[in-house]
Amino acid sequence: PIVHGPFLFHVNRVIFETFGASDLTMRAVVAVIGGLLPLTAWLLRERLSGAETAALAVALAANPLLLYYSRFMRNDVLVAAFALAAFAFFVRAYDTGLRRHLYAGALAFGLAFTTKENALVYAACWIGALGLLLDWVLVRARVRDRSAVTVLAERGVAVGRGLRAWTLDLGGAVVVFFVVFVSFYAPRPEFGHALTNPTLLPDVLARATVGSVGKFVETWVGGHPHSYVHFFVHDLGTLAGGALVLSGLAVVGFLHDRYTGDGPRPLVAFTGYWGGASLVIYPAISDITAPWAMLHVVVPLAVPAAVGGGLLVSGLSWPADTDVRRWSRAIDVEAVVSVVLIVVLLGWSVATGVGAAFVHPQQPGPLVQYGQPNAEMGDTLAEIDGAVAANTNAAGPDVLYYGEHFYAAAEPSTAPNESFSEPGHWTWRLPLPWYFEAMGAETASTTREGTLNGTIAPVVVTRAENYDVVAPKLEGYEATTYRLTATDTPTVFFVRNDTVGGSRRVAAATVRPPSDEVVPASATTASR
Repeated sequence: PIVHGPFLFHVNRVIFETFGASDLTMRAVVAVIGGLLPLTAWLLRERLSGAETAALAVALAANPLLLYYSRFMRNDVLVAAFALAAFAFFVRAYDTGLRRHLYAGALAFGLAFTTKENALVYAACWIGALGLLLDWVLVRARVRDRSAVTVLAERGVAVGRGLRAWTLDLGGAVVVFFVVFVSFYAPRPEFGHALTNPTLLPDVLARATVGSVGKFVETWVGGHPHSYVHFFVHDLGTLAGGALVLSGLAVVGFLHDRYTGDGPRPLVAFTGYWGGASLVIYPAISDITAPWAMLHVVVPLAVPAAVGGGLLVSGLSWPADTDVRRWSRAIDVEAVVSVVLIVVLLGWSVATGVGAAFVHPQQPGPLVQYGQPNAEMGDTLAEIDGAVAANTNAAGPDVLYYGEHFYAAAEPSTAPNESFSEPGHWTWRLPLPWYFEAMGAETASTTREGTLNGTIAPVVVTRAENYDVVAPKLEGYEATTYRLTATDTPTVFFVRNDTVGGSRRVAAATVRPPSDEVVPASATTASR
């Protein structure tokens, strides 16, 4: 449960078996689903103008947070995309009366629950937003001198009649949801056995449903003690750095829709309530200050932001006169201002997104998280791969971890308990196991200095704080330092020179040294 739902595990297993395991195939599913997210705008076209529909698609395609985290094998883009698609399909079913949209929404909502447990937060926000919409209806009834009780009764009767007409389809949609849920959460290989032996099915169903809920409660319910104010300020910083344009347009669009014309439109009000509630909720339920949490605020706010974008487009009142001289004089100030704002705001958003995701993806900033290295370590990984290949027929491990942080009692590390609370397992080594496994490297770990004296392992990995202990014991190794993991852990890689064909190209790989207390800044790379 600590690594969220099983969607990526099951789907990527098929991807890996079909196309092989690589950085590309690992991230492909998230990238594709994130790339398809703008299509959900089309499902809401009955409730938005053409300009607003296009603006919504652009917001979902160009927002820096969505673009950046569509490049990670994380669940957040998935749950956000599936939940928004489910909501859009449900709205489309209501607008058109076509049952197929209800089933598509149930399928998408089921998939949302297989990706991450905060799908429950989406459901809670929807219920709250519906309550606020109902409150608005009752307030308007009072203004029109109608009894709130009478209006509430009328609405209840109308809803009851509508649900009665859809009873069978609603039941079918619930079945679709649970089929998806059980298919992903059912234990393996028991699930396969139950499909051929129905007597096993009750136990499998219980473990997939009640059992999964129980594990969720044990892991996530009860809170994670932290300062709400600190998390909230951090989240505001993330929105400022990765969704400033979208957030600003959302405020403008929400207020304009609410207080002008015949507003508020239910769709715009609903998504505004949904996004606002998410901004309040996530600082309370998050266990770490994670920038990806704000994805769940950005996605619903994209709808009122699209209204704000539509306002800018509506200001483009270009004259129909084809005479260039009269045309140039007739362009009004509003059109010029709209063009300037569109260019500046869209350019700012695109520049931020492209810069964060492609140009400077590892430069510290409000979007970056250090589950990845702080700098490109492809050269070092290539040298380690070569060292492992050269060590194929040699005795001993290919990679030796040193120190308490990376130590595991057994290799491969024994499976941790589901809370991941105890030290000494491979997750503390992430993301290195992914690459070492791909290389076919044999790994070992130790906490004893004496083991280093006689090691012939071509690669030694340790935290930078151990540099003074490790470096003197490794003759003929060169060291390069990177910062890894969400805690920005300085980690040193020692690679034996004779396993990589002589002098190493360290200039490109060396990015940050350990702290001055460990290695002087002038000794970024040390030859021993």
